[in-house]
Amino acid sequence: MAAVRRWAQLALTAALVVCALALAVRTLAGPLYFRSPLNVESAIGLAVVLLLLLRATAGQTTSEPAKRRPGGWDAFAILLIVGLIAAVFWRSAGFYFLSDDFILLKQAKSFLYSFRGLFATAGADGSYRPFTHFYMSVAYTWAGTNPMHWHWTELSIHAANSILVFVVARMLGFSRFGAAFAAALFAVHGTRPEAVVWLAGRADLLAAFFVLLGLASFIRFWSGGGAWWFVGSLLSMTLAILSKESAYTFALLLVVFLVSKNAVKTRRALYALIPFLVVTVSLLAWRITILGGLGGYRNQSGHSEALSLSVITVVKALVLRLTAILFFPVNWSHKPNAIFGVIMILYLAGLIWLTRARVRWQALIVPLGFLFVLALPPLPQLLIGADLQKARLLYLPAMGFCLVLATAVEGLKLKSQWVIAIMILTFNIAALFHNLSAWEQAAQKAQAACSLAAACPNKVEVRGLPGSLNGVYFFANGFQECLEMQRNKDASQAFDRSQHPCVLSWDSKTEQLSQLPYDIH
Repeated sequence: MAAVRRWAQLALTAALVVCALALAVRTLAGPLYFRSPLNVESAIGLAVVLLLLLRATAGQTTSEPAKRRPGGWDAFAILLIVGLIAAVFWRSAGFYFLSDDFILLKQAKSFLYSFRGLFATAGADGSYRPFTHFYMSVAYTWAGTNPMHWHWTELSIHAANSILVFVVARMLGFSRFGAAFAAALFAVHGTRPEAVVWLAGRADLLAAFFVLLGLASFIRFWSGGGAWWFVGSLLSMTLAILSKESAYTFALLLVVFLVSKNAVKTRRALYALIPFLVVTVSLLAWRITILGGLGGYRNQSGHSEALSLSVITVVKALVLRLTAILFFPVNWSHKPNAIFGVIMILYLAGLIWLTRARVRWQALIVPLGFLFVLALPPLPQLLIGADLQKARLLYLPAMGFCLVLATAVEGLKLKSQWVIAIMILTFNIAALFHNLSAWEQAAQKAQAACSLAAACPNKVEVRGLPGSLNGVYFFANGFQECLEMQRNKDASQAFDRSQHPCVLSWDSKTEQLSQLPYDIH
């Protein structure tokens, strides 16, 4: 058996090195032999995970982690995490709205006058998120249509979530260094733009906040806290589910935690889980009543995507695409520069070195369990492409991924821990900057397009407006709402709807709208 394991490790290491070289060439030279690097990225991610599992030891953790009271160094680590978020996201505070944002703002304004509508309204996408609607209506009273106000609000929630990742990691028994690394990676992971910068990702931020808060409260309760911690956890789960349906698997997170403590079969665990299961089932029944069914996105045949999954789709999404996007969160629709290519090479070398880590099986139960449990609700949409669209769905599952890498980093020698952690964080910051640059360009062009259309004193006809730009949502939806919002800012301008409309056409070369004579068809 030991010989088979050694040969498997050698084969996986060889495959990892070959794929790493191929990805390095693809990053530096462009799509010479393969346009999309997703398959190579999947192979690298799988090889890293399998090598960590093959080299894991059978040592057991203690039944309860050592109790650590928060101290000055914990506060310092939290300040560093918040400072890191401010440093990497500050320029995104001025980005203009995109696509669905304009529809959501209009909807938020309407909810100001209909509190009952918050809990009786289903989304056009088959969702039911009353607490998210409530948040939007409250935030609108302050932020209005000011992009900067909205972005700083979303960044604040993201910072709170990153702090909660640190708190949860410490409560799970991670060292201060390991917990800080996991939280920092969660904060700057390359998939963040869609969830943090795009207003349409606010449901993911809210659901993550309440899931993490509820998880921390339950761990505190299980470790000897009072009943109020249990009540707080149950309430947090309820608000998480009412924020987004991705939180319906919260009870399974508790099962994973209890399994790691060898306590899932105890009477205490059973009594603790029953209220969470009852509330989850009750909320699901209410959702079905409101939506007239399970809800969610539907495929081309009109059937629910969640009920139309095949085994191949599940395996491809959970095993291949999940590892590719989490290990390599890069928008390949936006060409990377040479500096990013060099950082990619260093990152690949760091991943190869990371596979030398010695971790315990028991230590991987919670991170891997959290990752796969949190990936279950958005499973029908996890076939994310090279443009990273829908990457917001990985906002919460990334928490499990960050804990996996933190576990591996803690399994290295002390000096190697710092080097590899810095390599991983540097790559993700570079990927984040690369992805944010595409969002910045799209936001600038969206604002220019809306301004040009709003300047027309007549009706507007737009031709060829793209739904996405360099992998970023552009105007698949929301252009009329954007036009309306821009015109409302200039109430002094009169509009004559009886005259010939302004005809605007999208120029794919210059990536901007231009006005055409009316008689051009």
